[in-house]
Amino acid sequence: MALLLPFLLTSFQAMAAEFDIYQSDYRPLQVAIAIDAGDVPDADRRGLYQVVENDLLSSQSFKAIDPMAFIATPAESMKHLDYGDWRIIGADILALCRLRRNANEMQVEVQVFDPFRNKQLAAVTVQSPASNKRLVAHRVADQIYSAALGVPGYFTSHLLYVSKHGDYSDLIYMDQDGANRQTVGKNFTLLLSPDWSPDGRLVALNTYVGNHPRLEFFNLRNGRRTAFGDFKGLNSTPEFSPDGRYVAATLSYTGDSEIFIYDIKQKKWRRFTRHKGIDTTPTWSPDGKWIAFVSNRSGRPQVYRKAVAGGKAQLVSTQGSYNTSPSWSPAGDRIAMISLKNWTFAVATVRPDGSDIRYLATGKRIESPSWSPNGQMLLYSAEEHRIRRIYRVPGWGGKPEAITPAAFDASDPAWSRH
Repeated sequence: MALLLPFLLTSFQAMAAEFDIYQSDYRPLQVAIAIDAGDVPDADRRGLYQVVENDLLSSQSFKAIDPMAFIATPAESMKHLDYGDWRIIGADILALCRLRRNANEMQVEVQVFDPFRNKQLAAVTVQSPASNKRLVAHRVADQIYSAALGVPGYFTSHLLYVSKHGDYSDLIYMDQDGANRQTVGKNFTLLLSPDWSPDGRLVALNTYVGNHPRLEFFNLRNGRRTAFGDFKGLNSTPEFSPDGRYVAATLSYTGDSEIFIYDIKQKKWRRFTRHKGIDTTPTWSPDGKWIAFVSNRSGRPQVYRKAVAGGKAQLVSTQGSYNTSPSWSPAGDRIAMISLKNWTFAVATVRPDGSDIRYLATGKRIESPSWSPNGQMLLYSAEEHRIRRIYRVPGWGGKPEAITPAAFDASDPAWSRH
């Protein structure tokens, strides 16, 4: 993000037509969420249902069936399940939940079924402290999601983003559904490109001291800031390796903007790229064997990948004259990036070999794609009515949705690793 302007100054010329927005033919699964709450207060049952339903709907992989359409009660189906009762209302997936609580704990027994195949998909019990009702609901949603789709859920994950106010920026934390929003770092001179460590304790970020950029670790537990990149020139775009041992970042003290790798244990840097011009915005493959990055070595900004062990850089973005801000999916199968055509930005994904490009959403000043931990959803920031907001869109093609308020500046989203 910090090197966007130099690229823009050299890459605007006549460009291709409008983006062809990718839309999959996926049909959301009809899910029946049936909760037997016993003698638990009805407010707890309603709260559980609302959070679970919202999680599943927000993934755009499910549509919830109105409980008023249920033929059998949750308690009846817990005692004796008749698959026909649920097939007749069109339930592709049935989630039977038994809610119990005491003074210290909330517990939900979750059973997931496929009524059309007369098959149980999962049976598990999840719990949380009674003081954190939303957590147990997110865990229930994770179980339903993973049982139905065969992919881990992401509803217990968290987000970070940057909010600018006047001459300062704050680091904001929230749950993936927007709840529990709080400021965890205040009044940075400038704040860019936060990235979570795999264990969730630290954030690597690009900030400024006066007019000088530097790289810092920010401890989410105690707010302590520790500089690890403070060279002459540019210090920017840090990203942790999947094992948390290294950080790849952009430094320019050698005269050119290059990718360097920082060994956190040994507190040493080593140079990764060597090429005239601009190399920036590194992102690791989930196996830690590759780094994708942006370079203008061909004359215009494009995405390349290079083996960490060494070798020649390989072109990833084979379409369009402007592609930047790569983010490698945790699933390893795609790389997200920002593309530009006709003064319009789009968030796109492409396979690591450069094939099968998909444009997912367009908008003004689209920046900073970030994947959900399971590689199914993408966050990005975009400007609307001069306010930057965070949006999410399914990586497989779906509808973009804003997840931050319209009157609250938000940019540089980062999704937690778990």
